[in-house]
Amino acid sequence: MVLVGSILLLTYSGLSFALRSWDAGDANGRRIAERQLAENFLRRELSEMFPMRFKDAMQVKMAFEGSASHLRFVSARPPGIQMGGLSLVGIEMQDDREKRTRDLVMLRAMPDDEAVDFGPLDKAERHLLLAGVDRVDFGYFGSENDFKEAQWHDSWTFAGRVPELIRMRVRTTDGAMLPDLTVRVALREEAGCLENSFQRLCRPRRPNP
Repeated sequence: MVLVGSILLLTYSGLSFALRSWDAGDANGRRIAERQLAENFLRRELSEMFPMRFKDAMQVKMAFEGSASHLRFVSARPPGIQMGGLSLVGIEMQDDREKRTRDLVMLRAMPDDEAVDFGPLDKAERHLLLAGVDRVDFGYFGSENDFKEAQWHDSWTFAGRVPELIRMRVRTTDGAMLPDLTVRVALREEAGCLENSFQRLCRPRRPNP
């Protein structure tokens, strides 16, 4: 009986260890899949950024807002399946009070014809991109004008320009640093034209490369 009990105990211990290992591997696989899915989605979303201009009679103001902790831009993808046109997009961190975690989320809303800022995003529904995020840092590569050398910036403060590259770094709550996501902005200001604040005319800034 003692021998049989010992064998059963060893069998149970081995089975429990195998199940725990399986669960840990399965959970890790799900996290990796979720991160890859979020990365692919963000890469596609950022690559379809559209250089729309807000309605501002006093200055040329691109519809782009980039800080170290959040990003807002206009996407060529519509805000809904049955909708057409452009959409306002926001990527930022928000607290999930129920789960007591911080998540990377996306906000999406439709701009109106007289859009002057990203106000509609304040009432937009949140869409989870990545759960359990401790920190996110955005970086922007570009220059203020055609005469200055492009470099990386922690925030984008040039209202009349859009960056050439956008970089995102994410650290998860378990301390892991995800690989940097760097995306080239496909459409620059050359995709449209710049408005002359005095004559209210639309003219090309420079020929497309």
